[in-house]
Amino acid sequence: MINNLSRRLTDKLLSNGTITEDERELYIYGFFMLLSHIMYLIFVCVIGLILGCVFESIIFYISFQFIRRYAGGYHASTETRCQIMSSLSLAACIVVIKLSKIYDFQTVVFAVSMAAAVCIFLLSPLDTAQKPLSEKEMNYFRKISRMILFIITAVIIISFALKIKFLLTPCCMSLILESVLLFSGKIKRKYTRKKSA
Repeated sequence: MINNLSRRLTDKLLSNGTITEDERELYIYGFFMLLSHIMYLIFVCVIGLILGCVFESIIFYISFQFIRRYAGGYHASTETRCQIMSSLSLAACIVVIKLSKIYDFQTVVFAVSMAAAVCIFLLSPLDTAQKPLSEKEMNYFRKISRMILFIITAVIIISFALKIKFLLTPCCMSLILESVLLFSGKIKRKYTRKKSA
């Protein structure tokens, strides 16, 4: 769906002479990323609105997108599967955020997020078979992902110490989800390599 729309928008620019054929794939990718982010942000806001935690949902989505962009992780094999899995995982995290406002389990979420931070530190960045990273790119993405990880972890620790709940759980959930995606991506990569060997 998003891929088709991205292609149509790019083809419109191409037919108008705004871009050249050489730029086509770059624009398709750019539109795909932009439309995906807008779609998921709207989805997160709607789920947050339904559950009464819009602000926390937005904080979660922004912090998750920052770490996800540079740390990498699991990628589904088809666009439809990706959209379904992404929607379910984002919704699940928002449900946990909502439950944390009702029940007092911030200490557990904090402890799990610290373990997740270690996992992200050790496993990131994780590239894909479709878009492998060079050694220089790996070092760049590692540096940036660790810097973002440090900032999010600092926000979590300060929020935990000062009991700022509207920041604590959303940031914790962003690290927990990213660590799950990194771990899943690592397993998928090993399984794919075994299969092709």
